[in-house]
Amino acid sequence: MKEAIDFSCKHDILIRHKDGTLTPMDEPYYEVTQIAPGTWQIMSSGDYHYLVEGDDEGIAIDTGYGAGNLREFLESIIHKPVRRCINTHYHFDHSANNCYFDLVYMAEEDVDKATVAYPSFDGITFPRDYSVEIVGDSDIIPLNGRELEIFKVGDHTPGGIAILDRKERLLFAGDEIMPGGKMISGTVEKLYQDMGKLEAHRGEFDRICSGPSMLDGEEVDIFFEAAEKILAGEKSPAPKEERPHFPRKPQSDGPKIYDCQHPHPEDVPGGRPGDKPKGPRPGHMETFLYRGRRFMYDSEKLYEAKE
Repeated sequence: MKEAIDFSCKHDILIRHKDGTLTPMDEPYYEVTQIAPGTWQIMSSGDYHYLVEGDDEGIAIDTGYGAGNLREFLESIIHKPVRRCINTHYHFDHSANNCYFDLVYMAEEDVDKATVAYPSFDGITFPRDYSVEIVGDSDIIPLNGRELEIFKVGDHTPGGIAILDRKERLLFAGDEIMPGGKMISGTVEKLYQDMGKLEAHRGEFDRICSGPSMLDGEEVDIFFEAAEKILAGEKSPAPKEERPHFPRKPQSDGPKIYDCQHPHPEDVPGGRPGDKPKGPRPGHMETFLYRGRRFMYDSEKLYEAKE
């Protein structure tokens, strides 16, 4: 078993968990919820990640960025080996702990960017020499007793994927399907096409396991319909202006504190390593409100470029 990544240089930084408790950043911490037979939602730090159990082994879906030997912890839940993991996308809060696993499945676009640490983790070494297997549309991840099918749906990141578990009627979607809508990074047509892939299998899943939370499968319908309506030229009433949310700043008169499942202040608004630099939004950004969700899109990026 691989040794745990050394977080000791961050011992004086505290993580504030959802129940208000504080633990040192270098102390392993896990919240575990069983969401279906043989399926667990894990919170260490970063976004939610998941454990899926097959007949003779388990597989991790994303790996968070919390301290501790994640593989060892997951194996203690099911008392079976967990040798492999799948990255829904490359962002560090989903790929930091890949090194504990013998094999990592990811999209080709993610290979050079996965497990690249955010600035707030400066001083910690995250190995990137793990074995990778590239996956794409319709690939099946072998797991005895359970079929996991891959769908490429890259908008949040170009290499984003969703994973369909027909046995437990779950769709693992990373950050591609967010509660409350999303900012569309690519074209609206691409989002429509990607959601169409999932919509074609809508009768095979009831719930969505996303990075921020568990969602009803209906969110795929909403995202698909919203993209369709935007392409059809529909508009919605101008939304009320909302104040942007930023992570709480560390206390100036005490230890630095990071809120669990929120970006660390040092990591925003400059963006993530490998991303395009963030700057002022273009003047042609529009907002479409649909069924209580907010979709922001670039009105000059409606359609894919013609070859």
